Amino acid sequence: MHPSSGSPSRAKGLTLGILGVLFLSPDTLIIRLVNTDPWTFIAWRGAFTCAGMLIILLLQYRLAVFAKTYAIGWIGVLIAVIFAFNNIFFQLSVQSTAVANTLVIIATAPLSAALFSIVFLREKIPLRTWVAILLATLGVAIVFIGDLAPGDLFGNSAALVAAIGLGIHFVLVRLATPTDMTPAVAIAGVLMCLIGITITPDLYLRPSQLGYLVLLGVILLPVSFALLTRAPQYLPAPEVSLILLLEMILGPLWVWWAVQERPALPTLIGGGLIVIVLTVHAIIGLRTLSKRSGRPANTPVN
Repeated sequence: MHPSSGSPSRAKGLTLGILGVLFLSPDTLIIRLVNTDPWTFIAWRGAFTCAGMLIILLLQYRLAVFAKTYAIGWIGVLIAVIFAFNNIFFQLSVQSTAVANTLVIIATAPLSAALFSIVFLREKIPLRTWVAILLATLGVAIVFIGDLAPGDLFGNSAALVAAIGLGIHFVLVRLATPTDMTPAVAIAGVLMCLIGITITPDLYLRPSQLGYLVLLGVILLPVSFALLTRAPQYLPAPEVSLILLLEMILGPLWVWWAVQERPALPTLIGGGLIVIVLTVHAIIGLRTLSKRSGRPANTPVN
C-alpha cells in the first residue's frame, strides 16, 4: 500500500532531499574562501571527508563497520577510486573557472550515467533521454564557447571529466545494489589525501582556512551525503534529480553573494537550457513511472 501524495513519507523525502542540497551547496563557496593551492585543499578535503564519513559509519554500524567495508568488494574499490578523481577534477575546475560553469557542466552527470548504463547495465535508453543528452550537450557547448581562455578551457574540461566520472559512479553504485557503498566514500577520502600530499608543495593552512575545511569535510559533506542517500527511499529517482538541480542554482548564488563572482551570459544561457532540459526530462520520467505503477506521479515509492 502506497501513501497518498500528501503523506508524511513524501514530506520526509522532500525534507531529506532539500536539506541534503542545502548542506552541499556551500561547497564551492568554501573552496573560494579557503583560496589555497588546489592540491593542498585536496589533501585536507580528503582527510576531513574520510574522518566525517568514519564518524557516520561508526554511529550507524558500530563494530560492524569493518564487515561493511569488506563487503563493498572490488566494485567498491573502483567506486572509491572514481569518486576520488571526481572530487579532484571538481576541485581543479572550481579553481580554474567560474563556479557557475563548473556546476552547470556537472549537472549533466545523470545524462552521462544514462549512456554508461548501456555498457554496464545493458539498459535501453528511451528517446526522451537521447533528446535530453543532445540538448544538454548543446548547453555545455555554449558554456565552453563563452570561455575560451586557457584557464577557463581547462576548468570547463575538468568539470566535464568530473561529470563523466560522476555518471560512471552513479551506474556502479546501482550495479552494486543493495550493498551499502558508503565505506567507499571514506576510502576515496584516503586516496584524495594521499594524492594531495604527494603533489602539494605545502600543507600549511591558516587556522581560519582549516576551520572552513573542517566545516566542509566533517560536517557539510558527510551530512549531505547521508541525507541524499536516504531521500530516494521516499521519492522516485526523477523527483530526487529535480531536487539536486537546486545545487546548480544555489552554488553560484552563494559565490555571487559572498565574493561577487557573477556568472557570464553564455553560462546563464547554457545553464538555463540545461535546467529546462533536465526538468522536463525528470517530469516526463515521473509521469512514465506513474503510468507504469498506476498511481499519481507525486506519490512516493516505499
